[in-house]
Amino acid sequence: MSKTKKILGIDLGTTYSCVACINDYGQPEVIPNAEGERTTPSVVWFDGQRAVVGQEAKGMTSMYPNSVCSFVKRDMGNDNYAFDVDGVQYVPEHISSLILRKLAKDASQFLGEEIKDVVITCPAYFFIKEREATKRAGEIAGLNVLRIINEPTAAAFAYGVKPNENIEERFVLVYDLGGGTFDVTIVRISKDGVDVLCTDGDHQLGGKDWDDRLVQYLIKRFNDESRQHAKIENDPELYYDVLQKAEQCKKQLSDKKNTKTTLSYQGDKVQIETSREQFEQLTEDLLDRTITLTNNVLAVARQKGCTKFDQLILVGGSSRMPQVANKLRKKFSIEPQIFEPDEAVAKGAAIIGNNIFVQHLIDEKLKRRSSKLTVETASPEELEVASKQVADENNYTLEVVTNATKRAKNVSSKTFGITVLDGYDAKGQPLLSVSNLIYRNTPLPAERSEQYATIADKQQIVVVELVENMSDAPLPGQPEPVVNLDSTESLWNGELPVKPNLPKYSPIDVTFRIDENGRLTLIAYDPASNGKLEKTIPEQNADTQANMEKVTLLSRALIIE
Repeated sequence: MSKTKKILGIDLGTTYSCVACINDYGQPEVIPNAEGERTTPSVVWFDGQRAVVGQEAKGMTSMYPNSVCSFVKRDMGNDNYAFDVDGVQYVPEHISSLILRKLAKDASQFLGEEIKDVVITCPAYFFIKEREATKRAGEIAGLNVLRIINEPTAAAFAYGVKPNENIEERFVLVYDLGGGTFDVTIVRISKDGVDVLCTDGDHQLGGKDWDDRLVQYLIKRFNDESRQHAKIENDPELYYDVLQKAEQCKKQLSDKKNTKTTLSYQGDKVQIETSREQFEQLTEDLLDRTITLTNNVLAVARQKGCTKFDQLILVGGSSRMPQVANKLRKKFSIEPQIFEPDEAVAKGAAIIGNNIFVQHLIDEKLKRRSSKLTVETASPEELEVASKQVADENNYTLEVVTNATKRAKNVSSKTFGITVLDGYDAKGQPLLSVSNLIYRNTPLPAERSEQYATIADKQQIVVVELVENMSDAPLPGQPEPVVNLDSTESLWNGELPVKPNLPKYSPIDVTFRIDENGRLTLIAYDPASNGKLEKTIPEQNADTQANMEKVTLLSRALIIE
């Protein structure tokens, strides 16, 4: 058997991260870290010139709360977030790059060779800014990021949800409750490939929120029984101590009906008994929020022809809580499947990484026949010949090679539009609204054009502002939804010069295109002058590149442990 090219599949999690690759027998395999653990806490402790990542960093949280950073994934793509350590500002990409360096370093040492090629996963509802930030984190870490993949899609591959010639179509609901984020996705499996139908999520909802509820409960019980007035908001050391005990309590309640926790503070010691029933009552509203999001996704899926789902997969460590499966079982009358929830996403990413490599091998075979041939453009006969050659030469099974050529399509997780003038108020102030062109859950690639108009005679320029929001596409026959500008985020604005002396209401064409990787291109066009304004997002400009180089140098100066 030939040696398989090693491409790391990395689940860059909010609370824990995991790495996998395809072994020499063609199977996905989790790679332990230097400490021998299969997952690594996504926590960084800044200790002078050292950046300590993992369990040791997590253990230092109560002692050095101002030097330990965790849950940074919740702020990926947030330009306003920075973690300050002794006057040095660490942005989310920087902190994530340190975690990725640790993961790749440990994996390379375990495998006995340096690995740079990676596939990194992210929540399905991440889009342009968040995905680009994740990719930048990998690049800052010195890695070659082959692709950013949705976590539910990766999980589907890990669970063996793959194209099958004997099954015309089936629908899988992937319920992913991680340590800090939640998303839910409907995936359609057919003989042609894996398609994401729709997705939704909340990047501020995860196991941490269950932990925080327990923290508040334990502190209240402690104060009631000891007559103390301990306030965790005033004592970071107390908070992190109770948080660790709350995490342990939560895990124990997944296996037992009752558990006891001992808290000590200022000479008082109290043993607190907590039942699974109490815990579930404390957190019932959190679980209900996941059900609401799941119902929203199912409503969108019904519009796309999915009247029921055939399989329910639980992903993410927090899905181990018994209340999750019980609630889903009761709500949807289907038995949830849970298997390796901490590892499935990384394993799926490794499979996808291997598929990318196999597709490259097939493309090389096809290009020997014609420089224009690729996996996407080849005929079924040409693809079959090339696939057999790759399978024979690399000791792959034909099934592995064939599955690598099947499509895996994503959807837009955000809605994109432009601001338009809706008139003026009584004081003559402009009234702006949003005109959406591409809605969330639109299959990618996607393209849509609309015609707008100038607002004044002899107008010299048209200001084009690109915004994103979370509006849903209107049902057939319904009007476009009214979007509050306060609920949108401006991504970019530019000016399109127009032909001089044009009358009011002269046409201006606007086109949006989003490719398979989530790269959005906006084109504004003036037919009268053939003038065009074009912008691609994300786009690396000089300022962005200079900042990347600065952050990279700062990152490389730290010793990773």
